[in-house]
Amino acid sequence: MTPTNETVDPLDGPSPKAIKAFLDGMSRFWQPVARSDGLKSGEILAVRLLNRPIALARLDGKLTAVLDVCRHYQAQLSLGEIAVVDGKQAIQCPYHGWAYGEGGACVRIPQFPEGRKIPATAAVPSFRVKEALGLIWVCLSEEPIFGMADFPEFDDPKFRIVTLDEDIPTRTASTRMIMGTLDDTHFPWVHEGILGERDKPEPPDHEVARKGSVLRVNYDITQPASLSSGATDGDDVSVEYRNEVHMPNVIRLGKNTPSGRYVVWLATCPIDHKTCRNFWTFARDYDLDPDRDAVYQEFSTHVRMQDKPIIESQRPWLLPPFWTQIEMPLRPGDAPLIAYQKWLEELEIGGEV
Repeated sequence: MTPTNETVDPLDGPSPKAIKAFLDGMSRFWQPVARSDGLKSGEILAVRLLNRPIALARLDGKLTAVLDVCRHYQAQLSLGEIAVVDGKQAIQCPYHGWAYGEGGACVRIPQFPEGRKIPATAAVPSFRVKEALGLIWVCLSEEPIFGMADFPEFDDPKFRIVTLDEDIPTRTASTRMIMGTLDDTHFPWVHEGILGERDKPEPPDHEVARKGSVLRVNYDITQPASLSSGATDGDDVSVEYRNEVHMPNVIRLGKNTPSGRYVVWLATCPIDHKTCRNFWTFARDYDLDPDRDAVYQEFSTHVRMQDKPIIESQRPWLLPPFWTQIEMPLRPGDAPLIAYQKWLEELEIGGEV
């Protein structure tokens, strides 16, 4: 994309062209849409991904994701129920009873006379779906560009796992959400006394590198004593950050502290171009008493609520291309963010206004 002579107002928001580019670009990757334990057997779960309504169900134990719109008169399938058709489970529309089985194929139209063949065009679109890391993931494209994100601590018995789900979606793009989590220079200002101090605003010396589908960012920093730095009182603590962005929608912040390892893992679901749902998971290999989990969840919620109103205030929701000069990233502090956004534009997720 090359610069134009048009004036871009950062408060106007993205154009329809930019929104379409974001939705189309993100559709080529695996996206998290729900917790695995949020989809119960015999139920249909409604989710929204990239402006599309999707119905999730386990049909005879097999995970299924279909467009949440009946082929007949466009009723919402997730308002229906799981029925049995010819011995197999199917999603039954609440309006006229049309039923859809594996792959979205229509397997019953009650209004048809006996023996009449159901046309193939009565099917509803289905999507690639899988479960990993405690989440259900959907890819709207036939072939995702990258594989699944990594989270080795999740299944490691040495770590305690705490999750945090937000009932209310965040009013920002999922890429803004990843940027906000990757950004470490806001620590002294937004999380003073927890992750930084305002009288020590100097950015760390970042090492930024790409490998495969991952952007790696490493740095060492001194932080106040807190649950996430392995201490709750005393002097500042030296922490090694070993971070990874699994492009484009997952980030893993690994903190090596004197007490052990603390990991912040975020998978963010782009509901649309300006709204996302965030699935947080935290892992620690110290302070392992299960009764302490609630304390860590409360701590994580507090830090998250410090960030949320500021991230939601950013305009436009989508990251404006570098050439617009709407935003003013500066090296060396913003080096990780610049690298992330540059990769997004190469993946054709950004670059339009």
